[in-house]
Amino acid sequence: MSSAVPSRELEGRRILVVGASSGIGRHLGLLAASHGATVAFAARRASLVQEAALEAGQHGIGLVLDVRDPASCEQAVAEVVDAFGGLDDIVYSTAVDRLVRLADADADVWRDTYETNVIGAALVCRAALPHLKASRGRAVFISASSVGRPLPGMSVYASSKAALEEMVRGWRGEHPDLAFATVRVGSALGTGVTDQWDRELLVELSSTWQQLGYVHDNGPGAPMTAEQAAEVVLLTLTSPVWLRELTVVSDPGRYTPPIRP
Repeated sequence: MSSAVPSRELEGRRILVVGASSGIGRHLGLLAASHGATVAFAARRASLVQEAALEAGQHGIGLVLDVRDPASCEQAVAEVVDAFGGLDDIVYSTAVDRLVRLADADADVWRDTYETNVIGAALVCRAALPHLKASRGRAVFISASSVGRPLPGMSVYASSKAALEEMVRGWRGEHPDLAFATVRVGSALGTGVTDQWDRELLVELSSTWQQLGYVHDNGPGAPMTAEQAAEVVLLTLTSPVWLRELTVVSDPGRYTPPIRP
């Protein structure tokens, strides 16, 4: 695994990655571990986080974490602190992304999305807060480039990410001694987000997205890979300055279509 991230800035850092069973979170954790950080891979699927931890070698542990359960959030953070002797950074990468028109979104869809994307982020951050203060660490939350311009069929998801961003601004206001950051990630392949989508609805909406200029096959708006997104997210932890709010999309001048799985 190659990266421009200098290992000296990650050596010995203790990082909790929430949503690390797949996609950006998993790649981020493995990348950090490859540069000397000790990483806790946390998610609901025990087998997948254990696999990620084994791949990270001596620099990784796997934890089961249900972000919708306050007790699980507290326990996971406590386990990380016990295993690592402290906690320097958290990255909140987990998310529910339902493909559904607003007219078809019932209370369960809204509740499930917000419990994971917003409330879970708040619970994890609350549990980690005293440890982040002790280490003067950073907290990074993955958002979406569709905030402010939600794609048809993805407005529930985009609205939850907008709420997440506003919550992070609230954390900054109440705790100005810590660096809270959001990274808006554009379309990325290999995240597993679309695995549960209704394929017929996806085909129907895809033509609408193209017509409205939301997505492209190349250039601005074209998909990047989860690995590429993870490298940029990691910069928010290694940068000597506070990268408070970033938007990550493919570079139109250097775009090369990724190999689709």
